[in-house]
Amino acid sequence: MTDLDALIIAAHDRGDGAELVSLYARAADNAAEMGNMEASFFYLTHAMVFALEEGDPREAALRARLAAAGREAPVPPARPSEST
Repeated sequence: MTDLDALIIAAHDRGDGAELVSLYARAADNAAEMGNMEASFFYLTHAMVFALEEGDPREAALRARLAAAGREAPVPPARPSEST
């Protein structure tokens, strides 16, 4: 187990969603640097899910990274509201 794995487990134990976003994003970057893109996208997906759960503003950037890789659908543009 790596130090990062231990930090992720501890953040899960504490229920610290914001820290999980950071840690999973770091794990994604580390995996990408090592050339393991499958692991990178796995961790990046987890970071995005925790960002969604937390209402974390990093969610948009995480989703954009996944969408650029074809791993997530991009958010469609907002539709103007229709007045009645």
